[in-house]
Amino acid sequence: MPLNRTKRPTTLISETPKNPIGLPLYPETKGFLELVPEVDPDKVGVDAFRKGFRESSQMLPKEPVDHIEDVRIPGSQYEIPARVYSPTMGERSGGVLYFHGGGFVIGDVESYDPFCRTLANASRSVVISVDYRLAPEHKFPAAVNDAFDSVTWVLKNAGRFGITEGIAVAGDSSGGNLAAVSALRCRDGGVNLRAQVLVFPFVSFDPVSRSSIEYADNFFLTAKQGAWFAAQYLSRPEDALNPMFSPALAGNFSGLPPSLVITAEYDPLRDQGEAYADMLAKAGVMVASIRVRGATHGFIALPGIGGDTCSMIGGYLRKTFHYQVPESHPTP
Repeated sequence: MPLNRTKRPTTLISETPKNPIGLPLYPETKGFLELVPEVDPDKVGVDAFRKGFRESSQMLPKEPVDHIEDVRIPGSQYEIPARVYSPTMGERSGGVLYFHGGGFVIGDVESYDPFCRTLANASRSVVISVDYRLAPEHKFPAAVNDAFDSVTWVLKNAGRFGITEGIAVAGDSSGGNLAAVSALRCRDGGVNLRAQVLVFPFVSFDPVSRSSIEYADNFFLTAKQGAWFAAQYLSRPEDALNPMFSPALAGNFSGLPPSLVITAEYDPLRDQGEAYADMLAKAGVMVASIRVRGATHGFIALPGIGGDTCSMIGGYLRKTFHYQVPESHPTP
């Protein structure tokens, strides 16, 4: 389905040309870059940045689902808003905790409503979209604590939502970070997850990899934005070395659940995501690592390439929930 070009966010303005070196882009990616302006967060400010991100999501189609319920999760520090999506099909059902992207600063349940509807139907699972606290109002580790509190609460209340096949965590970008960190905390706390799905995740501070240098500008997520997001989220520079911010520094990855890691070809976060998948595999975790060609950071929300990828994620989760997965074994 083509992008609706009749409405464009008016709060974010840039004159920077996109894809100036003419790399081969997936058609929907090309249209996305042409339509969505590049943001200078220092000039725009937090409120306008959030507003523009939310406006852009209104261009996306919304699939019907069987049922939607807004809930509030009693976290250890905060009553966390969340939205629960029940799929149109499915008898036995798994549960997917989804953490939205946005650099820990922007994004919310409303922005991700179209995607979470699609994911619920594609996976035939109950999807719980978590409205964790955002920076700069709430610094690290507020979002981490909200994410883990949400997982443990849903596990305890699975029956309320018809979840019978266990829980997976998933997220994109900063949400992929929260999913990865939550999986580590669950493992350390003896909480069993069925899977983790990490979509172009941020997993470490990475200024020197090939992808972080080659795609630092003009491909939706810029190096300047990444540094700005980190400055909003972290209270002090040394927090960047905390495994709860950089899960790639955790050291021990054994015992983590089966994992699907998806990266985009023209994304500054590509190399760190693929390196994380390698770390998991070397620790004996069952991993599928997929690079989506011709795509940039943020592509998961797009019709076409994003919908196809969401269908793939849905198939992975259906197998995870409805088939017995063999135990992982260390790589020789």
